[in-house]
Amino acid sequence: MQGIWKALKALINTIQGVGTFVAGILVILALVLVVRFANRTVELPGVPNGSVLVLWPEGNVVEQAQYPNRLSLIFNSFDQQPPETSVHDILTAIERGKNDSRIAAMAILTDNMWGVSPAHGHEIAEAVRSFREAGKEVYAISSEYDQASYLIAAEATKVFLNPAGSLLLTGYGQYVPHFKQLLDKVGATVNVFRVGTYKSAVEPYLRDDMSEAAKTANRAFLGALWESYESSVTRARGLEAGALSRMLTDFSNVLKAGGGNFAQAALDQGLVDALAPRSDWRAELMDKYGTTPDGVSFNQIHYQAYLGATQNMAKRGDKAIAVITAQGEIVMGDGPINVAAAETLVRHIREARTDENVAAIVLRVDSPGGSAFASELIRQELAAAQADGIPVISSFASMAASGGYWIASTSDEIWAEPTTITGSIGIFGVIPTFENTLDKIGVHTDGVGTSPLAGAFDVSRPMSETAKDVVQQSIEEGYRQFLTRVAAGRGMSIEDVDKIAQGRVWAGSVAQTIGLVDNLGGLDDAIAAAAAKAGVTSYEPVFYRDSPSNLDTIIADILDSLAVKAPVDDLSLISQSPMFKTAMMLKTEAMALVKFNDPMGRYALCLECSVR
Repeated sequence: MQGIWKALKALINTIQGVGTFVAGILVILALVLVVRFANRTVELPGVPNGSVLVLWPEGNVVEQAQYPNRLSLIFNSFDQQPPETSVHDILTAIERGKNDSRIAAMAILTDNMWGVSPAHGHEIAEAVRSFREAGKEVYAISSEYDQASYLIAAEATKVFLNPAGSLLLTGYGQYVPHFKQLLDKVGATVNVFRVGTYKSAVEPYLRDDMSEAAKTANRAFLGALWESYESSVTRARGLEAGALSRMLTDFSNVLKAGGGNFAQAALDQGLVDALAPRSDWRAELMDKYGTTPDGVSFNQIHYQAYLGATQNMAKRGDKAIAVITAQGEIVMGDGPINVAAAETLVRHIREARTDENVAAIVLRVDSPGGSAFASELIRQELAAAQADGIPVISSFASMAASGGYWIASTSDEIWAEPTTITGSIGIFGVIPTFENTLDKIGVHTDGVGTSPLAGAFDVSRPMSETAKDVVQQSIEEGYRQFLTRVAAGRGMSIEDVDKIAQGRVWAGSVAQTIGLVDNLGGLDDAIAAAAAKAGVTSYEPVFYRDSPSNLDTIIADILDSLAVKAPVDDLSLISQSPMFKTAMMLKTEAMALVKFNDPMGRYALCLECSVR
């Protein structure tokens, strides 16, 4: 027996020794890589003369993209994290290319773009229009266009579509699952507390259909979005006003006239200029702009490589305009860039307001709201900056609804896009209890407490009338706070704010007319307004966000040094299926519910404000 133990001990020591040796080798390798990449001179890519700027967004177009997990790209080919592209990278590349004599034209490929909000889509479309009006050709190239991608493609000088592809416009709609019957079947009791006639975020738990009030509000803002879309596309394509609406009303016959072929129908309706396979449009661009050194494609530079090659074109100035982005649901605590985490944003605001070189702060909002308490924490820190004499200008992107509007409500100025979804000034709380559900399986809760509120919020017991009254009073007080903040910031009476609040959603163009927004314009306009407010003429925007770790940076450098960007004619990164996109959307919405952590259980949130 003793011999066996000695053998096992020797084996364990051997394994430990091998493990230590391997770990040591890995540490040495890591140190070598750190030294190598820390000391190397980064060579920026060159910009070929007469090249075509390739605008090739991948994944969802967002305000600020998350830093990718490079290791997951290596070890998990089925990584389910949707890729992201920053809208500001796209806009910056287009603006630089417009004024760069080395850039002769632009090619837009949207097959790999999963989604873009109306506001971001209009921003990109306007930038493409400006590029074209500068005298440079723009080519849109795709196997299929959805409504979002076509808004951008329509601005091209020439729109190509694969003859086997499709172009389908649907108009905007808002259809929400309702769960009342399901909840009734499982015996769940959903206690809802809200203020606002149009605060429909809780309706799916109370009804099996959308209320007339919600339908009225949704028709209004969706109609405004569609009007902007149709106006932009018909102007770009030289079509008669209302042409898209007429086409959609009679689309069955439109498609029949095209022989059931979506591509032919799009050509017949003047939405595209040519039905061409890849070989045709590639040959056309090669003939006009030359070829790559290997002769396999046209003379080109990917927009990401172009951004790296033109870093010296970034605006420089004596003073900084701090741009702080509130993106995603507003939650308590710290968090990544895809959520507006209160502590993270408060830290950024505090850093900006204590930096002597910061002349003003621009709050860039792209959020449906969330925790009312977290929203107030963010607003308070912005108010502290204003008290220090630092101007605060808010700029709305795709949406600034509920809590997203709360955090900006006392800004010195508010800017929005005409298609920004804004407003939804209201508040609600939801507390489900499952006493009936448990009763179905023979489980019952009973006990004693020292006061009527003891155990009042135990989800295995029904809520008492006292508990319901306490929560409702808290919700009403939260709504009064919301109205008070907006009234103070907008120079309105609480009564006047209440008339346009009630949880109703507005398009940015309408929000301006009713006083919720000061000016219509993009982020650059808001930054210029902030500089003017601060009285500075020499300035540069500085985007505040968390930096990747040193290890992530090293890994990214290593992988980027080994990577070769595929030419534009290699469309191996195909678009995802509609079913997969829907599954990812449902996953995102489910995860959003998990993030809600308001200590008071009060939420200023617009669940119907995401429109793509």
